[in-house]
Amino acid sequence: MISINERALKVVNEMIDRADELYVRVLKAPCGATLIDCGVNVGGSIEAGLYVARVTAGDLINFSLSTIDYGGFILPTLNASSDYPVIATIGGQLGDWEIRYGDYFAIGSGPARALALDRSIPTAVGLKREELRRKGLVTYTPREIYEKIQYRDSYDKAVIVIESSSIPPNEVMQSIARSCGVEPENLYALITPTSSLAGSVQIAGRIVEVGIHKLGLLGFDFTRIFFGSGTAPIAPIHPDPFIAMGRTNDAIRYGGATYYIMDYEDDEELGKYVIEVPPTDGKSFTEIFKESPGGFYDVDLRAFAPAVITVTNSRTGRTFSAGCIKPDMLKRTLGIE
Repeated sequence: MISINERALKVVNEMIDRADELYVRVLKAPCGATLIDCGVNVGGSIEAGLYVARVTAGDLINFSLSTIDYGGFILPTLNASSDYPVIATIGGQLGDWEIRYGDYFAIGSGPARALALDRSIPTAVGLKREELRRKGLVTYTPREIYEKIQYRDSYDKAVIVIESSSIPPNEVMQSIARSCGVEPENLYALITPTSSLAGSVQIAGRIVEVGIHKLGLLGFDFTRIFFGSGTAPIAPIHPDPFIAMGRTNDAIRYGGATYYIMDYEDDEELGKYVIEVPPTDGKSFTEIFKESPGGFYDVDLRAFAPAVITVTNSRTGRTFSAGCIKPDMLKRTLGIE
């Protein structure tokens, strides 16, 4: 079976070899873990962001850059495609690791999740899990996720992407290593602030994951998906992490488009799922976040969605599509004048 940690580590080693070119810095934690600063105390780069995106997906998603005219303004965009969409996204990219130590908070994602099956789910999601299920929405514990997608990784090294504006304390690295069942010196962490170039790129790289996760939240069996592709704007960076978080999510919500091929037995049911995917709240992500007193993990999970989804059912040949790119909202939420 493919090891996403093994594949990701090859990409990490490329980053280490090209650290100066990528404007990243390689650090060693006291416990022996390797950290790559992709934007905390260094400038980082767009290319570094591409490396981070590859790492989060266990190098199972192909990425390329382009530029799109949205009508009056242009933005760089990230294109993504994968023949392993579920393992790459739900198994790798999903940002469901809540990392806390004292005042330190970060979001963890990437292949290391596949080794840490017994870690706790985020606090806010855990508290409202039953409430979500009463509403017909579906969430999974870490172990349930990998049982659902029938994937297991037993590699002796772990690779994690940590979305944070500061370098994690040594105790955090030790805790992550324990959760993954690896020695600290076999742990590799990429630190990517949301407000950095690399951070903005790697979040755009989650476009395929966002659509699959939304389908799963609605109760759809995402294991039926065998190809996924998408494109999303790379949000203009902002030094304020709060504003940057809003921009990166709204770039996907109002400018992201996804396409999937799957094998499904019921076209009518499939069409109903597709209609429910695009966001309909008409708000900026910043507004939604302000309405969530419990923080990032208390945000209504339905807010995380691509602007457009198109699905082809290989069993019947029918294709369903919903949503649309919204340049006006994109312009407003990204602060384009």
